[in-house]
Amino acid sequence: MSIRRVMLVATVLAPVALSQALAADAVVPDLSAPSASDVYTWSGPYAGGFVGYNFANFDAAGGASVDGEGIVGGVYAGYNLQTERLVYGAEIDAGASDVDARGFSYATGVPISANSTAFGSLRARVGLAMDPILLFATGGVAVSNQQISLGGFEDDNTHVGYTLGAGIEAQVADGVTSRVEYRYSDFDSKTYDLGNVSVSSGFDEHSIRAGLALKF
Repeated sequence: MSIRRVMLVATVLAPVALSQALAADAVVPDLSAPSASDVYTWSGPYAGGFVGYNFANFDAAGGASVDGEGIVGGVYAGYNLQTERLVYGAEIDAGASDVDARGFSYATGVPISANSTAFGSLRARVGLAMDPILLFATGGVAVSNQQISLGGFEDDNTHVGYTLGAGIEAQVADGVTSRVEYRYSDFDSKTYDLGNVSVSSGFDEHSIRAGLALKF
């Protein structure tokens, strides 16, 4: 896992949300006493799509630790409630992945590969509204389907785990918001039957995502 690469992607994506927020509101609002027309209400349902980049590490797979990375994309939807500047709610997401990890199994003496195919999560969100920006944290249950190949044999499993993250969201137009977020996910181990070999593998991943949503 290359933390430097995670930080590089975050550095590239983070200015997107900030520039959109500044473009939407070039004058810094008076947070101490905003007028009614300046206050953005985050309450209500929303739905959108995201793209991102994941860095994954698969452990204990046939005696190997295998790193991989790739593009992810999907959709999300949720509902916010707001009490003054406190915003809280729930969100669900689902997506597809082309994360590809390759390495060498020292236990079997042959190459091994692991691939992510689909994923999703159900999470709680809580944030602080600083119109037109929302700073938020999120956490909940995550699932991910993985496929492992070894010596010409392959098997797939659905892993369950947890995901935690944080991000920044901004109103960019009437009823439209954009976001950039970082997520860390850790998944349980599953047994893969690969010919005459059974291996147990779990994995974790870092994800940087940018999204755009409509508020209803």
